[in-house]
Amino acid sequence: MADLIGVASELVGSVSFGGLRAYGLGYAVDTEVGATIYLSLVGYRTAVRGVWAALMDNRAIEIGVQLLRRAEGNYLSRTVQLPETGLDHMVLLYHQAALTQLEPAKVFYVMNANDEPPLERFMTMLDRATSVPLLLSWGADLWRQGLKNKLIEPLAETRGIEAWRVSADSDMWLALIEKGIQRGAMADGKA
Repeated sequence: MADLIGVASELVGSVSFGGLRAYGLGYAVDTEVGATIYLSLVGYRTAVRGVWAALMDNRAIEIGVQLLRRAEGNYLSRTVQLPETGLDHMVLLYHQAALTQLEPAKVFYVMNANDEPPLERFMTMLDRATSVPLLLSWGADLWRQGLKNKLIEPLAETRGIEAWRVSADSDMWLALIEKGIQRGAMADGKA
């Protein structure tokens, strides 16, 4: 199967449910709340849909040694059929990790294919999640200060993707901005 899909299943692992087997290409789990934020699967349509249905029905699924559970709230899902094999590739994304679905004033998640901070995405999501006035140029400093002050925390349980949990505490972010402007690390946006 791994040769057919062009991905070595040992990179993340296989997941089976009810005798159906799919292969995990990546996941992100927030262990603080015990919830799956991102899941990428490939396999035969019935297997992929079976795993999706189990997760949406609040049943735990296992990839390798990682237990995945559903988060409270909505998920976005996209499925494409791979042309060479006819297998389905499904991606599930928790709504607080999707800019278009993000609910303000709630913890949100920023993801990237590598460990580089996705500053533009972070700032766009922070702007939507908080009531803090932001300038895009503040991104790098806010990211550093957010990590230092535990407003941004990397998720430890990820494979195939990097992910961070971000606080939507407007008062805390505003305090960081004020301190950054006072120490001259961030321009205040005045001309």
